[in-house]
Amino acid sequence: MDKGLEILFSFFSSDKAISQQDIDLAKRQGYMFDYSPPLSHDETLIKLRETVSKISPEMVSNAFLYSLSTRRLEYRSALGSYWYAVAIPAHASTDSRHCYCCGWSLRGDDQETSGISRRLNTFNFERYKWGGVRHTKADYALFDLQQFLQLPQPEHTPEDEKLLLDILDCISALEPHNKAGALQKLITKKRIIKSNRYEIDTLLDILGICGVLSSDGAPCYAQKFCGEYERAPLEHANDRAYPINRWKASDGISKDRLKIVFGIE
Repeated sequence: MDKGLEILFSFFSSDKAISQQDIDLAKRQGYMFDYSPPLSHDETLIKLRETVSKISPEMVSNAFLYSLSTRRLEYRSALGSYWYAVAIPAHASTDSRHCYCCGWSLRGDDQETSGISRRLNTFNFERYKWGGVRHTKADYALFDLQQFLQLPQPEHTPEDEKLLLDILDCISALEPHNKAGALQKLITKKRIIKSNRYEIDTLLDILGICGVLSSDGAPCYAQKFCGEYERAPLEHANDRAYPINRWKASDGISKDRLKIVFGIE
């Protein structure tokens, strides 16, 4: 692990103070970022469209598959951000600090610590720690995809495709009423990939966002975009992202989306 990445992790997960020297090193290595004024809603969407235009579906699916055997979670995150970003419709925000359509927000952007951006560094920590958390927030999606374009583009292997199919095959062992939580537990128990439950939760969120794990009643954003008010789970205890928060084993796998997103039939 790069020293700069260790510093980023320590900044968010350690009680020990991080020296300015270490912060400067992490910034030089591209893991931490200076504070800068946040973009407006419209600026964010313009830049998001520009960024998406530089990325193909094959690039993000290849990166996601590559992440399965390598556990390079920063590559995994882009798939969710991409398929969310391409689905965002043209719209205006009626709130100056938060958009309930695309999830853009200014909340928390006015905090500054040691000259660094609390918000951007939180985003990057989440990318590397879990494969992202806020894929359905326009400002995270922009940051995530901008960072993705700076990564070397890898090539996945046939084994990576097999790992994805092994993950999806776990659905066949579930009861029809089982939901994403039961699927996560089974995947984690089988140790199909080197991972932990939190990473698997995020992986399933991403497979829902891109539509591989969605349902007729809760389709993915590319099929029917819905705003934040429409994404709540059907039960209070469910904290997964839409649409996996409404998925159950009887919904199975969307073969159409599996082909569109990954080219797998």
